[in-house]
Amino acid sequence: MERVINSLRGRLLAVVLLINAALAPLLYLGLSRIVEEGYADLFVNSVRSYSRMVADQLEAVPSQDFAARSQDVLDDFAVSGLVVFAQIEDGTKRVRSAVSQLPAPGRGEDFHFHEHSDQAYYISHSVKRDDHEVVLRLGFDETPTLEQIAAAKRRVLAAVLAFALVSTVLAIALSRVIARPVVRLREAAKRIARGEVSTELLQHSSIAEMRELSHHLEHMRRELVGTSERLQSEIREREASEGKRLELERRLQHRERIATIGTLAGGMAHEFNNIMTPILLYSQLALNGTAQNGALASDLKRIVAAAHRARSLVNRILTFSREMDSQEARVFTLAPTVAEALALVRAIMPANIEIVVDPLEDTPPVSGDPGQLHQVVVNLCLNAYHAMRVAGGRLTLRLGAAEHAGKGGARERYAMLQVADTGHGMEPAVMQHIFDPFFTTREVGEGTGLGLSVVHGIVTSMGGSIQVESAPGRGARFTVLLPVATALEPAATDVA
Repeated sequence: MERVINSLRGRLLAVVLLINAALAPLLYLGLSRIVEEGYADLFVNSVRSYSRMVADQLEAVPSQDFAARSQDVLDDFAVSGLVVFAQIEDGTKRVRSAVSQLPAPGRGEDFHFHEHSDQAYYISHSVKRDDHEVVLRLGFDETPTLEQIAAAKRRVLAAVLAFALVSTVLAIALSRVIARPVVRLREAAKRIARGEVSTELLQHSSIAEMRELSHHLEHMRRELVGTSERLQSEIREREASEGKRLELERRLQHRERIATIGTLAGGMAHEFNNIMTPILLYSQLALNGTAQNGALASDLKRIVAAAHRARSLVNRILTFSREMDSQEARVFTLAPTVAEALALVRAIMPANIEIVVDPLEDTPPVSGDPGQLHQVVVNLCLNAYHAMRVAGGRLTLRLGAAEHAGKGGARERYAMLQVADTGHGMEPAVMQHIFDPFFTTREVGEGTGLGLSVVHGIVTSMGGSIQVESAPGRGARFTVLLPVATALEPAATDVA
């Protein structure tokens, strides 16, 4: 809207509209006043002449016949329709027309048109008789004149509106003629801004200033075409390098954060493991020396089970804290390892969760530790299970091959592992932290926040990437892409 108002055509049109807005009401009011006064004067003059004619006619009536004929004279004028009240006052005696439409007025005669709201104009005349004078009072209907005034005002309004419309149309046409060279120059400049640098800015116009302006601009365009191309090339290179720098900084910060937390977690896990070893050892020795059916044996079994769970947690922390690429890498295919992990997952899934497995196709071989990939599959499936354990749902697992842009920007082949669920999904704020160590949305005691961190560490150590798609109420989908290995060892495919 601001662009339209600030344009040349907009400014010219705005000036015309402002002039019309200021002058049109004044013009209408002035013309209406003239029309109203003209019709009022015409009405007053005509009724005064008419009433004078009635008075003259009554004066011509002989005195001996006046009492008998005055009633007939008044009736004749009242029947004409213009006179709505007719009466002769002779002292206390009054002779009134039998066809008068209005009662006797309670006021004197009118001096101005439509002076009162009764839409009747009253006028009085003296009628000379032989020895005295009588008063003739006539009332005239103002309604036809008022209707004529209203119709005339409507015609004046229509004429004023037509004038404003015609002036506005002429202003639009004039603004187009004046602004056409500027508009053409602007469009040419837009095409140049979009990269069409061969577009000429030279414009043909009857305005000398516009011709000079376009000539100078065209000269500048020809001088700056080469410089503009070089600048655009440099800007693109700088933007690309800046994007790469920011991405590298983000990855470095994430890796340093994980490394720091991993170092701390590893030290704590070793210390905790040293504490749990004697607890587990002496509890087992005490259990072996106790009757198996006693209450003490039952308590010792609970202690041993709790110690094993603690050791399992310690092993998970150690898996997160150690360097993933320190494992001995092998070349293997995904299908056998995924099938083994899926067999373990089926045993712990409740009946309200359906597991759907696309045919495990022969995927390209990858390089890494099959045991760690086994852990990736289990952790992703357990994460999907926790998202659906209340309302149930469907867990879908599929394998395949995909092409993705590599580090150099070229398309490279990857082995794809995808785990999808129909759970409650995640908010964008949660998705930003799901791979952070010890970040969890579960209740206290239900999760450690290390599952997805371990998955991210394993996938990263294998040179791959993991992508997450989720929305509240629409589930989540994790896609793991692992780079294809160059060779396949026969022994590596046999993973039971």
